[in-house]
Amino acid sequence: MLGNKHVFWEALIIALVIFWAGILLGVYFEKTRVDKLQNFYFDSETEIFDFQLFSEIISSKDLNCNKVSEKSILFADKIYSQALKLEKYDTSNKITEDLFSLHRRYDLLRVMLWKELIENKKRCKTNVNTVVYLYDYADTPVNEKAIQGAMSNFLIDLKGEYKDTIILIPIAVDTEVNSLDFLREIYGLEKIPMIFVNEKAKIDNLESLKDVKKYLS
Repeated sequence: MLGNKHVFWEALIIALVIFWAGILLGVYFEKTRVDKLQNFYFDSETEIFDFQLFSEIISSKDLNCNKVSEKSILFADKIYSQALKLEKYDTSNKITEDLFSLHRRYDLLRVMLWKELIENKKRCKTNVNTVVYLYDYADTPVNEKAIQGAMSNFLIDLKGEYKDTIILIPIAVDTEVNSLDFLREIYGLEKIPMIFVNEKAKIDNLESLKDVKKYLS
């Protein structure tokens, strides 16, 4: 009887050690992922402030607006590639508070980029195509997941086809970015998911995806 109790306690201690080791290992890997994403974020933050300052200098000196278009495309492509990396983390791991907070910062940067592009379009009369993709991130309804997946795949193919002639900006609407809420109100972008082309055309269903190309300059 005493031997059975001894075996029981040994098994319990081993199980607890394995359990807590698993938790600590999970915390370590989560922190490592967040640290990597924070490095991506700081690079993006530097880029967006650089882009804003660049646009202001171009505007104040009345220089060639083509330089603004070239810079905006380069920066937007960097943001897009980082968005794809962030999406891989999101789909392979549960959404933690750290990941949500980091995603919110990325969404804010994308809104800043979008706002800057809108102002540059008005000031320079450029033909840069902006394709803004608005979607749910933290709490996506089941009936929306398939639609968002199809829209996301379509936009990846679109970007691959048109390359640097379009600027693709994916932004989550449920990460509490107030400036995005205000822009959505200005343009009447209530329905989600939504593809908004050149601040004019609204694509909110799969049947209309084929129409996106009609609205590109």
